[in-house]
Amino acid sequence: MTNLDDKQTEPVNLQEMNSIHKAASSSHGIGFRHLQSLLLFLCVVSGYLIRVNLSVTIVAMNPVINSTDYFRELADRVPIFGWTNSQRSVLLSTFFVGYLLANFPASVLGCRFDNKTLLACSMTASSLLTIISPPVVYAYGAPALVAVRFAQGLSSAFMFPMVHGIMSKWAPPHERGQLVGFINSGIQLGTMVTMAVSGVLCSSSMGWPSVYYLSGAFGLAWTAIWLLLGSGSLSTHRFVSQAEMDYIQKSLTNTVDHDRRLSDTPWKSIFTSLPVWATALAHIGHNWGFWLLLTEMPTFIHTVLKFDIKDDGILSSLPYLAMFVLQIPVTFIADFLNKREITSLTVSRKIWNTISMWGGTIGLVILGFIEDTHLTIILYVFIVAIGCTSNAGFNINHMDLSPNYAGLLMGITNTVAASGGIIAPLFVGLVVDDQTSVAEWRIVFISGAIVLFITNLFFIIFGSAETQPWNSLQNKDSLKMDSTKQDIEIVG
Repeated sequence: MTNLDDKQTEPVNLQEMNSIHKAASSSHGIGFRHLQSLLLFLCVVSGYLIRVNLSVTIVAMNPVINSTDYFRELADRVPIFGWTNSQRSVLLSTFFVGYLLANFPASVLGCRFDNKTLLACSMTASSLLTIISPPVVYAYGAPALVAVRFAQGLSSAFMFPMVHGIMSKWAPPHERGQLVGFINSGIQLGTMVTMAVSGVLCSSSMGWPSVYYLSGAFGLAWTAIWLLLGSGSLSTHRFVSQAEMDYIQKSLTNTVDHDRRLSDTPWKSIFTSLPVWATALAHIGHNWGFWLLLTEMPTFIHTVLKFDIKDDGILSSLPYLAMFVLQIPVTFIADFLNKREITSLTVSRKIWNTISMWGGTIGLVILGFIEDTHLTIILYVFIVAIGCTSNAGFNINHMDLSPNYAGLLMGITNTVAASGGIIAPLFVGLVVDDQTSVAEWRIVFISGAIVLFITNLFFIIFGSAETQPWNSLQNKDSLKMDSTKQDIEIVG
């Protein structure tokens, strides 16, 4: 593939862009870029099967003594353990410690090495670690499982930076909402499938170990298919047509199809870029709201409204099912408006991000003042569901700002955004002393609303979908050469 920095530094004009869209729609409405999106969607599903499985199986691994599950597992000779609550907490959190530590290093490696290979290696490692989890915990107990989960967190950290790095070379700007939004919806499907299937498997004669074997096998099967049909770039794909390649190349400006030296990375420009910080803050605010609802709403509904949502599998998964279903029409509408130039990319990103985060702001404020169970659950589903619109907002903004460093930007924002997921539950623990107190929970919800409001306001003011000047090394070199020529002319 040709280095686009060498030949395409000028933006594509409107007439040429329209001809590209027309040619694309007539020759290959569905192409290999859609296959890449499907494969990476399945990658995210597989990643969340692996990530969430312990959250479900830990109950079966530690059944209540003398309960029906306890005697059934003894009869089926399924290993059971007697871990304390503190041991369970460590086991559940260890994955995220590894994930947090490895996110930024993984994105840096993605700038230097082939993203396809790194993604395949990370999924292989995560899958094998999943498969060996049952025999390891049989033999060595909880400390060994802690080590396995930590290693899984390290390997899983490669997933989203690699996905963004790959799709920055495959997704035309006006199709990013659909292609990348579909990939991100794998989070919800993977979580729902794990919750539904794991419960059935844990109750079967095969017991909880079967959850690990099947999720690990799915990951290995995905890796084999990915190595056959996936590609980190257009130039290395064996089956993509010339027509589709031309369409994608002409729609992507200032994008190179090769790996760059780490010394070439414009670190100072990245870390001093207001649009990058706008995306990072939006990511922090989104994670704060997401984890606040995911971890704390069931407790609020149970302790304040006296309703145990965890006992109803349908209600437990309903918010995430609604989010998954809503994702497709949202991204279609967003890309449709962009293609018709009804909205610019920058305006589009800000509109959809605002629907997600300020919609959540309004919802959280209302949550603090209603005490009706049914209205609370409806509002809970609404807030979680509209969160999907952020996939047409900040969550794909990394590719807009810098196609060449999209994976690196995702690694950076994903790392700092982890603070939202960590601090939100800790904040709830500090504020809520009496879990039955409506007033204390009101403080939590309003505080969350303030975080969502402020971080999105910063994104509205400073966010952008324009490709940043530091994306292209050639542009920087050209500026230096022009400056040198001017100095020579002045001296002359």
